[in-house]
Amino acid sequence: MEQLQYRRLIKVLEQVAGARQGELYPVLAEAVAVHLGWIDAFVAENPAYLAPGGAGEEQYLTMFRPAFVEEYVERWRLSNPFASRDGIACLTRHGVATLGRLRPRATEPERDFSDTFLRHHGIDDMLKIVVRSPATGAVSTLGVPFDGDRRAIEPSDLLMATALGPLLSPYFTANPGPAPCGRPHLG
Repeated sequence: MEQLQYRRLIKVLEQVAGARQGELYPVLAEAVAVHLGWIDAFVAENPAYLAPGGAGEEQYLTMFRPAFVEEYVERWRLSNPFASRDGIACLTRHGVATLGRLRPRATEPERDFSDTFLRHHGIDDMLKIVVRSPATGAVSTLGVPFDGDRRAIEPSDLLMATALGPLLSPYFTANPGPAPCGRPHLG
C-alpha cells in the first residue's frame, strides 16, 4: 500500500476511534466516504451466512432509503451472491469480496439480484468487508456500493478493504447501542 493510502486508512480509524457509544455507524459511513471516496457505506450486523451456526437475525444500519432495505429483506436477501457458497468462501478466506468477481459463477436468482435489484437502484458493483468483534465473535459486514459512472472497484480499493476489516474489528461489539437517526435498524 502507498503512503497516501495508509494516511487515508489512519484518518478513517482515527474518526472511528473518536466515535461515542452508539455513533459508530454514522461516523464510519462518513469516514469512508470522506477519506476513501466510498459513498453510501452500510453495515449488516451478524450476517446469518457468516455467523457460526448460521442462525441469527441480520440488522441493517444504512444510509439507503428504508424502502430499499425493506425490498432487500422481503424479496432479495435469499438470492444475495455474497451469501452463496462462493461468496461465503471468499468472505471467509479473504475477508473481502466483490459482486463483480462473484457474478460469473452466480445462479440465475443471484444474477437477478445484481441485474434487477441493484442496477435498478444505480449500483453496478459492491464491495463487502467482513468485520468480526474480537470480544464477542459477532460478525458484521461493511458493504460499499459502486456506481460504474462514478468509479469502478479498483485494486487499491481491494487492498484498502482487506486491511480495513481487521483494523475495524476492535470497535465492533454485540451491542452497538441505539440506531442512529435517519439510518434504519431493521431486524
